[in-house]
Amino acid sequence: MNQMIINMENSMTPKAVPVVVPLAYQAIVSLQEKMNQANALTQKLSKSKTKKEEDGIPLWQRYALSIPEAARYFGIGETRLYQVVAEHPGADFILEIGSHVKIKRVLFERFLDAASCV
Repeated sequence: MNQMIINMENSMTPKAVPVVVPLAYQAIVSLQEKMNQANALTQKLSKSKTKKEEDGIPLWQRYALSIPEAARYFGIGETRLYQVVAEHPGADFILEIGSHVKIKRVLFERFLDAASCV
């Protein structure tokens, strides 16, 4: 049979700690502090986003939607929505505010009801 020999030290005095160990502990503490700060900032930003959504008018009650909002609401990609706007200049569901394009929600719903494909 194979036997394993275990050597145990009888002296109970601790050995000297290498210089690197305290520096590693300092680095770990510093990283933990930075991670805590980042987590606090992330939580603060997520709360501000939900607060804006709660204070604002819900998508299904808005008169006009931006392209990203319309993409979420209708389940159509933003690129395709931009193409639809470009293919139908002057359509009644398009609202141009300066250089921004908004989609009138109810009129675009009617357009989608009448369309066989988008």
